[in-house]
Amino acid sequence: MKRVVVIGNGMVGSRFVDELMREASRCDAKFDVTILGDEPYEAYNRLMLSEVIAGRAEIGALTLPAPPESIVVHSGVAAQSIERSRRIVIDAEGRAHPYDVLVLATGADAALPAIPGLRAARGRDVHTVRTIDDCRELLAAASMSTPEAPRRMAVLGGGLLGVEIACGLRARGVDVSLVHRGTHVMDRQIDAPSGVMAGATLADLGIDVRTGSGITRVLRSKGRVTGVELIDGTCLDVDDLVVNTGVRPRVDLARAAGVPVDVGVLVDTRLRVLDDESVAAIGDCAQTDVGCPGLIAPGWDQAARLAHDLCHGTPVGSAEPGEHVADELSIVKLKAVGLETVVLGGRIPDPFVAHERGLRVVTLSDVGARRSATVAVDGDRIVAAVIIGSARMAADLTATYERRTPLPLDPAHLLVKGASTSGLVPETASPTALPSGATVCRCNGVTKGDVVDAHVQGARSVEAVASETRATTGCGGCTSTVCGILKWMDEVDPVDEKVAV
Repeated sequence: MKRVVVIGNGMVGSRFVDELMREASRCDAKFDVTILGDEPYEAYNRLMLSEVIAGRAEIGALTLPAPPESIVVHSGVAAQSIERSRRIVIDAEGRAHPYDVLVLATGADAALPAIPGLRAARGRDVHTVRTIDDCRELLAAASMSTPEAPRRMAVLGGGLLGVEIACGLRARGVDVSLVHRGTHVMDRQIDAPSGVMAGATLADLGIDVRTGSGITRVLRSKGRVTGVELIDGTCLDVDDLVVNTGVRPRVDLARAAGVPVDVGVLVDTRLRVLDDESVAAIGDCAQTDVGCPGLIAPGWDQAARLAHDLCHGTPVGSAEPGEHVADELSIVKLKAVGLETVVLGGRIPDPFVAHERGLRVVTLSDVGARRSATVAVDGDRIVAAVIIGSARMAADLTATYERRTPLPLDPAHLLVKGASTSGLVPETASPTALPSGATVCRCNGVTKGDVVDAHVQGARSVEAVASETRATTGCGGCTSTVCGILKWMDEVDPVDEKVAV
């Protein structure tokens, strides 16, 4: 029986253990697994923290399905050191954990930019959003906001998470300034016209959007943050600062053990560290030949590859580390209160550059309704799209993109159709209207039929379905649909209430 020690009980570490147990049950392999997690909580969905800030989810609902009882989990016990020569991990309580295979899933920390006064001010009024404790601290600060004396906060970084947090704080009555160096919000994900529309929507929500700017100094008085100075010399009076400027892989433990480290832990195509077959790294802390993506999908793929390798001696599939094996399609939904945004595929190219490459870019913009759609088409297929402010259009275009449905000769007809009340069934429609093969949870590739089958087998709660199928354990966007399917199934397949005599 192989002894496997996993350092890190986050979304990738816990997924690896789940993958390993599932694969082991198929091939009758045996593993003795120990997990060390420095946070004093069960594994939870970090992607949903912004939903908690927005008031649309409770912290208790973030918990991921528990591992089998045979797995030993030490929550709130950090790994202190790794002795590779003896193949043991020493934890913070002085206990030694021997291993045959060590899996580093230590994740990443929020990266703090080099801004004068920032590190000195970090504490109760300078926040990041990486953990449950971070979330609780930010909520405590937001709770001090009142209509008569609103709390003033600056959010540094207008990427996806920064926009979600800014919208969530604004929904709690906080006066929010969103400061972003890019020319428009979410500039790494969406094109400029879409970014302008998103910025206008944020302004409508009462958010002060400062693009093409940055913070040059954090102002303090009597140990408290009082404001921030921007690039143009403008000073904003704020009570708190929220920093969302990227992440830094957690590699200190690996570096201290002599493991080869660059930005992240350097791994080969089998996800083993370069000088030690018995040590692997996955997720945010792992650096493959494509770098450190910092996304959940590549981390989950790495978890599956490594689990398959340990059970069979070969990694699953032929993809390189960092690729998303399970789903070649890219669908990103912004979870922001008051700003509907869906991004399909890659970046939208400049229309004239696209034309030279044989692509067509079609745009619909309705400024008054604060909605827009930009679609890039290759032949008769959507290759990229950004939809702002229209859930109906987003549902239609997502279904067309996901199913690779051929388009009309004139792609503009697709946008007109998407903006109408006709067309394909959106995710919010009655579950009875969804075909069995319709994808419900895109993060994990779960269909309506999978949820129905789980219900028939006895999984009658969201938690039970999550444990059986993994639905809702990704971005969380499918939770309402899963609830709808379960409610419908409870009606058509009720629990047998007969009492056995």
